[in-house]
Amino acid sequence: MSLSTRDRTHFLILKLHSLTGIFPIGAFLVLHLLVNSLRTVGVWQYQLSIDLINNLPFLIWVEILFIYIPLLIHSLVGFLIIFSSKINLKRYPYPRNWGYTLQRITGAVVFFFLIYHLGTTVGPKLINGKEHFEAAPFLIDIMNREFQTVTGCLLYLVGIVSATYHFCMGLWSFCVSWGIIVGPMAQRNAGIVFALFGLALTALGVATVTEFSLDPIPVEATVGGGAS
Repeated sequence: MSLSTRDRTHFLILKLHSLTGIFPIGAFLVLHLLVNSLRTVGVWQYQLSIDLINNLPFLIWVEILFIYIPLLIHSLVGFLIIFSSKINLKRYPYPRNWGYTLQRITGAVVFFFLIYHLGTTVGPKLINGKEHFEAAPFLIDIMNREFQTVTGCLLYLVGIVSATYHFCMGLWSFCVSWGIIVGPMAQRNAGIVFALFGLALTALGVATVTEFSLDPIPVEATVGGGAS
C-alpha cells in the first residue's frame, strides 16, 4: 500500500530529524567536548585551539549553515515529537521505553541549556565586538567566572550529561531506524558500545568543568592589538 503525501512528508521529516541529530549536531558535540577537554592538558593548548577555530574563514556562515540551522530544525521537530507523544511508562515499563522517554526529556533540557550557554558566551562576544584573536582570552575568562559558582558548575554538568545521553541514545536509534544494526543481539551489543561512548564523552566534559573550577587561569591574546 502506497503512502499518502502527508505520510511521506511525516516520514521524511522524522528522517531529517534523525540525520541532523548525528550530523552535523552530534559530530559538533563530540568535537566541542574534545576541544574543550584540551583545557585539562594545558591552558596554552586550549587557547591555541580556540584561536584556530575562531580564525577560520567564513566562520559565521559555517556556524549558521552547519550548526544553528540544523540545531533549530532538530529542536523544532523534537518538540513536535514530545508534544505529540504520550508517556506510557506505567503500562510499558520496558528499558527501551525508558530510554526513549529519557531521550525526549534530555532533549528538552539540552535545548534550554543551549539558550543559556549561547547567551553567556556567543551573545556577549557579539555585543562587545570582540575580534577573532581575542576569542580565546574572552571565552576563557567567561568560563573561569562561570565555574567559580556552584550554580554554574551544576548547570554545565546537567547540560553535559543530558547532551551526551541524548546523542548516544539518538545514535543507537539512528542505527536501528536506518537498518544499520538489525536483530536483538546486534542492537543490544550496539547499545553497550554507545553507552560506553557516552560515558567517555561525559568523562571529558566533567573533567573539563573540574579543571576550570579548580584552576581558573586567565590568558592574554595571542596576537597584539585591541578590538576595534
